[in-house]
Amino acid sequence: MLMKPQRSQQPDSTSAHRNLSVTHTQVYQGHLPPPDMLQHFNAIDPTFANRIVVMAEKEQKNRHENETRVTKNIVRMSFIGIICAFLSVIIMSGLVFFALWTGASTAASAIAVGAIAAVASVFILFKRRSQMAVVKQ
Repeated sequence: MLMKPQRSQQPDSTSAHRNLSVTHTQVYQGHLPPPDMLQHFNAIDPTFANRIVVMAEKEQKNRHENETRVTKNIVRMSFIGIICAFLSVIIMSGLVFFALWTGASTAASAIAVGAIAAVASVFILFKRRSQMAVVKQ
């Protein structure tokens, strides 16, 4: 059932205009403002838009250089880790064979078990860290 509003419920036309406010908000996403905003910047100073574009290009170049540098460092550290792991396996194998050659089979078995336990623990810890990283994301 629709009711017709009463005269006293309608606001006074002068008070309605006094409380009226208009807000205009413009939002953009990215490194560069939209073209119409760049045009307004050029109205202030003819070099503003060009300087903003140059700034964005430098920022992008810097970001790409940093990503390239980080990627190269990750590859370098992985390679160094592989080399160190290979050298440690060679050294441990040499120690085991030297202990066996000199007749110290107990020492040889202790070195071999220790090396195997160290390698296994590294793999287990790496697997746990990667699983925790997946869970956190």
